[in-house]
Amino acid sequence: MMLGIPDAVIQELGSELSFSQSELDELSTSVIEGCTNALEHGNHMKSEMPVRLSIDFERTRIEVTIFDNGPGFDFETLDFSQEPADLMQERGRGIYIMFTYCDELSFFRSDGSFAVKMVKKAKETSVESGN
Repeated sequence: MMLGIPDAVIQELGSELSFSQSELDELSTSVIEGCTNALEHGNHMKSEMPVRLSIDFERTRIEVTIFDNGPGFDFETLDFSQEPADLMQERGRGIYIMFTYCDELSFFRSDGSFAVKMVKKAKETSVESGN
């Protein structure tokens, strides 16, 4: 998967909605992190295994769901709000970034796939200014 494609779609879509540029950048960063996790951890970099994305949107809300073919992880017992011990390390920050940048973050299993769902809501100031 080319990680620039989901970013381009979110940036283009969001520019037509009530989102600020920083809100779009936060969502794009989160989606790239989620896709990277799906490719590396879910599909183990096997090119024949697809990563699927679903994007649903309204004027003030974008929901992105990423599906991979892996078994997932024990998400029920983890506290995603805990800042990693070393935020400057190259790895191990993706879920924390998604949790921090998104208004809602959830994980689930569906039809043999593992999925992460991210929701970003436009803030009131973005809606009022028309950005």
